[in-house]
Amino acid sequence: MARDPVIPSGGFQHWAVAFIVCNFNVDVGPEIETLCPPDVPFAAADLSAICFNSFPEQQNTETAEDLAFSFAITNNSPDVHLGPPNAPHGSADTFHGTCVFRQEFDHSMKRSFNQRTLVMISQHNFPSFHNRLLQKMTESGVISDPVTLHAAYNHMFAWRPPTVGRHELPFLGSIITLDIAPHRSFPLQGLPGPTPLISDIPGSIYAYEPIGSWDNIMHFMPCITDLYVLYEKLILCESIIVVAKSPQLASEAVSSLLDLICPVPYAGVVKPYMTMQADFKSIGIDGGTPQSFIIGITNPFLLKRIIAAAESSHRMRPHILYLQNFDGPVPTRRHHSIHHKSSRNALLDLPGGGIEVHTPSKRFLKSDPLVLSQIEAMLKLGDQTRDIGPIIRRHFAELTAQFLSPLIRYLATSNVVTPGGQNRYASFSIPDFLASVSKYGTSVKFRGQGPIQRHRARDGLYESFCTSPNFYSWLEMKMTLEQEASAGPLGGGENLWR
Repeated sequence: MARDPVIPSGGFQHWAVAFIVCNFNVDVGPEIETLCPPDVPFAAADLSAICFNSFPEQQNTETAEDLAFSFAITNNSPDVHLGPPNAPHGSADTFHGTCVFRQEFDHSMKRSFNQRTLVMISQHNFPSFHNRLLQKMTESGVISDPVTLHAAYNHMFAWRPPTVGRHELPFLGSIITLDIAPHRSFPLQGLPGPTPLISDIPGSIYAYEPIGSWDNIMHFMPCITDLYVLYEKLILCESIIVVAKSPQLASEAVSSLLDLICPVPYAGVVKPYMTMQADFKSIGIDGGTPQSFIIGITNPFLLKRIIAAAESSHRMRPHILYLQNFDGPVPTRRHHSIHHKSSRNALLDLPGGGIEVHTPSKRFLKSDPLVLSQIEAMLKLGDQTRDIGPIIRRHFAELTAQFLSPLIRYLATSNVVTPGGQNRYASFSIPDFLASVSKYGTSVKFRGQGPIQRHRARDGLYESFCTSPNFYSWLEMKMTLEQEASAGPLGGGENLWR
């Protein structure tokens, strides 16, 4: 007899589904050690997926530092209901996992060390916030302390449900300040302004701010101008595979890349970390519905499997970003004549090799030489700088605002008002929009030797964007926030979505 879905009444379930401690058993593989609360009716397949996704596929036995990373899996547990009572509603079909993985020496174990992961499963994709909670829970030096697990659960049980705005949340002896924006694609979340406001509270976490930092990620990039290649792929909702040696670097890169195109919501599937045991149908592989994706992986055999599946189905080959640590500075541009192991563009130094990166045949946007030189100078300082992240995030936020400006201008002249007073956009005409761009121009700088080539690049990028799923995800967000603003809850913030 089928059971009705469990709709928890406790406050904890408005924020998360469960804390799980996974242990790597050398005889049987990853297994569940602790589930808090213990009565969450996960399906066996979901518990298995959580176990496999919460461990690195490759791990250096000498690693002593914790690894923090994120993953996302489909909710296949019919008895776990993910619908909280009010906005933000989270996801009804996705478990967002945030992990702290730890490896410790233990002479009593077969391999002389044990591996455990503390996982937080939530319907909300608040990775920076969840990372902070897990760090607080593991700072005592014990990753699976039942007293800490239950104390964390009880604190969260007492929290009021998440809503848009600021929350002051007591947690394990401290107060964590969380700010939740009206939409996850608000730009520059968590980045202080040039002159911090008096009202800013130090240590505040923005729910949708990216995890990781470009100050770290850039040291693993093939070259600096690849930022523009990746930006174009993302803005057009094309597929990207991030390959790194650790799930932490992979998931941090996925999070930071998606942040580049804010406030345009990436309309494809996002998997910050995937393993060989993943559900490939979720990204349109092995029988799934073809769709764009950005995923982080550490396994070169998984890379080969995904590329082969894409090519066999005659789909566009995903762009591959290898993040690897080479000696010497990060070059500004790719050197197309170099295709060997010492090249930063070549294959990742992993067992099983890799797949050669195809340099994109077409690029629309012109790189900003000032920004490139700033990043190049900062990279030479090594770990002594924290300024690369703000430079990159502000530059691409400004670029996206410039890119969207002609669309906003065109839509402002083509909307109609229904008898009920609601704004509705008339049928969008790409030829009319391109004519508008030609007439009024854009601040975006495009590649090309002369005006005709630059105009072709401009029209090519805008036409591709307007036929991509990202255009509709952005337009839907824009209309939703305008309606909410006109209704009053956002205080009439007409520019919030810009």
